Amino acid sequence: MQTCLEKKGIESREETLVRNDYNKSDVYKETHKDALSDGDPLGKGTGHGGHIHTTPDCTKPAAIDYSKFDTNGGGGSYDINGRNGVGGRHFLETISVYNKNKEYGAHLIDTSANLADGQILI
Repeated sequence: MQTCLEKKGIESREETLVRNDYNKSDVYKETHKDALSDGDPLGKGTGHGGHIHTTPDCTKPAAIDYSKFDTNGGGGSYDINGRNGVGGRHFLETISVYNKNKEYGAHLIDTSANLADGQILI
């Protein structure tokens, strides 16, 4: 038996499909022009990699694997170059203390002075 939400979805599907930019002949997927980071502000993906998720099935927790997520090649033009002179990956790389040559991570930070001053180590 259909739920109320399913019935409403089926009733409004035709109206939604008419105004949708994507259809059977122009399917939105990871390699679609509006999904790719190709210089416009729309897409953020690279057409490869990306994260993988699993739907919880009550026997294990939901998991998201970001190990193949391309954080360097992806992003729209605003993500990369900023907008109206504000932000953007390229700008942030110029002002950041940390970069590809000087990485940031908890294991790279010397906290011996903090511990010597009595900070609690957990």
